[in-house]
Amino acid sequence: MFRMRPCALCGHANADHLPYCAACGKRLRPLGAGETPSPQPGSRRPGDDSGAHGFAATVALGPARSGLVSVEAPTALAPVTLPPSVWARARESVGYVFATVRGRIDAEEQRRNLISEREGARRMAESTLVELGHAVLVQSIEAPPLRELTEAAARLKKRREAVATDLAAAEKFQAAEDLRLGLMEAAIENECKAYDHSVTEVEQTLARNAAERQAGEAASTPGATPGPSLPGSAADKIKLDEQQRALRERAAALRASGMAARARLEQAVATRRQSAAAIAASVAGHTRERAAIEEESRALTARIGARALELRLPSPHLAPGFERYDRLQETIRAQDAELARLAHAKGGLDRRKLAMGLGVLGASVGALVVALWALLR
Repeated sequence: MFRMRPCALCGHANADHLPYCAACGKRLRPLGAGETPSPQPGSRRPGDDSGAHGFAATVALGPARSGLVSVEAPTALAPVTLPPSVWARARESVGYVFATVRGRIDAEEQRRNLISEREGARRMAESTLVELGHAVLVQSIEAPPLRELTEAAARLKKRREAVATDLAAAEKFQAAEDLRLGLMEAAIENECKAYDHSVTEVEQTLARNAAERQAGEAASTPGATPGPSLPGSAADKIKLDEQQRALRERAAALRASGMAARARLEQAVATRRQSAAAIAASVAGHTRERAAIEEESRALTARIGARALELRLPSPHLAPGFERYDRLQETIRAQDAELARLAHAKGGLDRRKLAMGLGVLGASVGALVVALWALLR
């Protein structure tokens, strides 16, 4: 049997798991602590004979008619109740459907908010344990059950400092090595540019010599007018040939030097990349190790805080943390109880009324579709 809860606005009796009234849609008043909802209309609690007493009092105050009503008439007669009409039952079932759907949506949103708040309270409780453990370590609170944990925390602190020192040294070496290889790469690149510039100058000189030689050959053709400088032209030609040969040799040497410089530049770039990759891997390894140590240190500090909370160590530095943790645990328990209540209320449904309401809605929609189809024909 479903317990009923009356609506404060319209007085309609609703099932206790509904958050809204099925008649007017107003949110129902939540039950107070220790308050139980009233039973369904028409049901009688055990030992409740208020109706009989009222009927007996009415008979006693009325005029006496012998032979019509006996003393035992109140117990034999029952109040006459007329069944509700079909339309009223259908309307109530439809209202029940809408109230149930609305209540489910509201309950789901409330459930998500409660879960989020509970997770936040749990994270705050974990942070409180870490704070308690940190206070134990900073204030050097001594207790025999905590000696092993505090010694482990001291060893972990030394490891963390050593890893931090190695990481700083690796980062410093990375910066110095990158600077050295960058300067060497820049020097080799400048050397390549100088070789390219020298080769360009030699090629321009060869082009000028070739132009002068062509001009000399044109002047010594049979159709040209002989002049007094013919004997000197042969000497200039020989001189130009020697300069041209020397320039070609120099250009070949510069090209070879430039190719060697480019090879050294490529090797320097590859060396710089390999060194950067190796140092970056070393730095990443130290970073991961430091992160693992930090996580282990946090877990160990939380264990120290949990142990101190279990022992309830008498210290003014720990008392505020104890109180905050207790409040958070009370909040978590209250949220768990509310979630359990929502889960229990989710299963409390009047399936007959719900099925009747859905049937009425389906029939109404079908009738509406048929009416529209008949109008549009």
